[in-house]
Amino acid sequence: MTAEQIAFHIQHASVDTQGGGDPLPAAERILRAERVLAAVRDGSGEEAVLLIPVTEDGAIVATDADGALRFDLTAARLRELFAAEGLTLWLDHPDGLDELDAELDEEFGEAFEDLDDDVLDGTARTDDPAGFGMPGDGDDLPDDLFAVEPVRVAEFSRRGPWAARVTAQLLGTGVAYVEEGSWSLYRYDTDQPHMVITGGRADGLVVEVNLPSAGDAWVEVTTPRGRTGIFWPNAERLTIPVLDIDAIAQPGTAEVYRRMLAELDGTRDELQDLSAGASVDVDAAHRACMPESVGGVTGEDERLRSFVAAFGVPAELISRGFADDDGGADARHFAPRGWMPVIGDVLLGGMSEMTPLTRRDRALPRIARTLRERPLLGAALSTAELTAGLALSRSRSRLGRLLGVLAIIDAVADLVIWVVRMRRR
Repeated sequence: MTAEQIAFHIQHASVDTQGGGDPLPAAERILRAERVLAAVRDGSGEEAVLLIPVTEDGAIVATDADGALRFDLTAARLRELFAAEGLTLWLDHPDGLDELDAELDEEFGEAFEDLDDDVLDGTARTDDPAGFGMPGDGDDLPDDLFAVEPVRVAEFSRRGPWAARVTAQLLGTGVAYVEEGSWSLYRYDTDQPHMVITGGRADGLVVEVNLPSAGDAWVEVTTPRGRTGIFWPNAERLTIPVLDIDAIAQPGTAEVYRRMLAELDGTRDELQDLSAGASVDVDAAHRACMPESVGGVTGEDERLRSFVAAFGVPAELISRGFADDDGGADARHFAPRGWMPVIGDVLLGGMSEMTPLTRRDRALPRIARTLRERPLLGAALSTAELTAGLALSRSRSRLGRLLGVLAIIDAVADLVIWVVRMRRR
């Protein structure tokens, strides 16, 4: 049977002992004895998390003595083998769920029925409306009950400074802006949920790395079309196969096992969808998310850096995004100042700040940068535009007068901007 003919899904199963202690050694011994194509995802403490392949009809995917795939071991039988060793296998499969529902209904059914009756007849406790010992509306809750630790964020994209200004105002936090070639970095800390700010498809992909003070980092990739994929490069880092892949006699079975571990979280499919119309090294990004045991990148920090690098971000910019400083000596810093000042700053920044970094070498952005560096020349051009507008506004043609008025408005606005720029130099 080829790998393409096999249809199974990976179940996350937890194992614990009835008397406490580490269940992993016994669990691995059982799985090896049955030659199950399983893996250990987390084996610390008094509970182990296993990855077990199960077919749609409840068969556990295992091998025989010759390395050929076999499907005669059922989920129910595997639970019995664990129970015989004093272990409880919580395998999320329909037949197991039915048994669990029956046990819960038998043990707690009457209690829930009584609770429902109390709610219906109005005799339920008003200080415990849910019936689970939760405080009522009148009870005081600790101020820090729902406090969230700030997350350090690094956004890699082709955007100019304008979106950094807007991000600082939206989130109420300082944003550091750094450029490296045609890529930019936004660095900030926030405890608020937020969306990526872009100006359109020309800005390209935005790769946002979220580095919490505790827990695994995650990466959000937003495409020019607004679709976002979320990746946890370190989620499967320490996943270890129970069987020795190289010792499996049949290459086809070994390949099924290896692919199961390498593609168990669906990262590759998600990356291929996101890479449409963008330059992404799917193989490199996928390798940064694979378990180390089957060829994935080694090390937590290295995996995150490799994942970001797969999108073409320069190594120097990645290092600055992961550094503990505030962006470096050459970083520009933006702070929340209120919406009117921010809008004014964006207008003053003009085309040179609004243009994606990949388009800065085009004619119009180059002209805009030249004029920005020579505000007197820009003011002179705006004065000429104002003069032409005044002349057109006296035209006998209605269209000419309209064009003249528009030219006057544009020239006056530009003159104001040029004056402010000259005063800020």
